[in-house]
Amino acid sequence: MAKNQYTRTIYFLCDDVNAHYPIVDQLEKQIDLPIPRIVTDDLMLALQQHKHRILMIDHQDYLKIKSQIRDLPLADKAFETIIINLTHRLTTDELLSFGHLKGLFYQEDDIEVLAKGCEAIINGENWLPRKVVAQLLFHYRNVVDTHTAPATVDLTTRELQILRCLMHGSSNTQIAEDMFISEFTVKSHLQKVFKKLCVKNRVQAAAWAKQHMRPLS
Repeated sequence: MAKNQYTRTIYFLCDDVNAHYPIVDQLEKQIDLPIPRIVTDDLMLALQQHKHRILMIDHQDYLKIKSQIRDLPLADKAFETIIINLTHRLTTDELLSFGHLKGLFYQEDDIEVLAKGCEAIINGENWLPRKVVAQLLFHYRNVVDTHTAPATVDLTTRELQILRCLMHGSSNTQIAEDMFISEFTVKSHLQKVFKKLCVKNRVQAAAWAKQHMRPLS
């Protein structure tokens, strides 16, 4: 691969450095670079000593790895993360749990695609599917706009997102699809919003939002 002075190292986060990981072995050959294995016990030390380290995580093993320590510092800005071997689309909350997410690859992606993406990430670029980028942009746009709600009403970012959807006349189903959450979760958020705003229904909540919240540009 083409190397530049910004080249960093990808470390594969696993539960056993001596185990055999075929996909990682194949990737090493494709990019012609070593991918050292690192276990969770070494992660806190890595946080202190090796900033800008890239962590690669096999999503199929993630729950097992996560259970080994409670405070896995994936959300720390010192770590960039690559998620591989995904079998399904992640929710926005799941994406955010991986902190500085730089790359995401599905199980059906072949080794050439994985190698090309990792080479780009090593050299400082991102490699994320369009739908994932859309999810994150939707989330952060609303985070930035959080300050537009009156300070006297303690609304969460998610609740503000739902209020904006109500302003546009979205149904619960549409809100669930736009925010990548279940309809049950939408209903739960709505009940909390109604209580905080002291309103009885979505029409009153939408009216409150139109009066107090600045439209997105």
